[in-house]
Amino acid sequence: MADEMSQTLIFDCSSSTQLLIDYLKQGANLKKVLPRRRLNFVAGDERLCYILLNGRVMIHRNNDDLAMATVKAPALLGLSNLHYAQMFGYIKTFNHCEIVTLKMDSVYDIIKHHGLWEPLAYHLMGLAGKLFHSYEDITGPSAYNIVRAQLYALSNEEESFRQNITAERYIRDKTHLSRSGVMRILSALKEGGYIEVERGVLINMRKLPERF
Repeated sequence: MADEMSQTLIFDCSSSTQLLIDYLKQGANLKKVLPRRRLNFVAGDERLCYILLNGRVMIHRNNDDLAMATVKAPALLGLSNLHYAQMFGYIKTFNHCEIVTLKMDSVYDIIKHHGLWEPLAYHLMGLAGKLFHSYEDITGPSAYNIVRAQLYALSNEEESFRQNITAERYIRDKTHLSRSGVMRILSALKEGGYIEVERGVLINMRKLPERF
């Protein structure tokens, strides 16, 4: 697989994030969640935080179901809603996951009691920067630029994930591009020898041209 523009998963587990996870998961109930289950960050008046201890999920926006990020364990999701709800999204499990669900009031109490404001700040600062770069990848100047960025993102996913999702679905889940537009670009790249696809699954890819 090509490694240009190798992308860090948005919620990769930094040392600050891992420290928060270690404190927040103590005494919490761990649940096993089946694939394709939806978990909301806001349920009624309740703001929720999730600790992903095993498995992989996708983060979606509520208003249009756009997939914003691929997340693999370990990860801490939802902390941007600590003081008030500003992230009205949800996560959808991709495979069998082990997840801890916490109410945000409990999260706040744990952070305050143990003085975890500094690791919280580092966690949120890192997240903000990565979200900015992710947003750039889905708002490129042309459809080809967007598809190109998402192909690089897909090529850097784990093989077990790539083998269970088509390139077209991966790209369309994370963009507003039409199916016909995505398929046209993928077909052209395949004909040009830039990508190898079998039954829609990305098998191999070499460096993609800047323009096509």
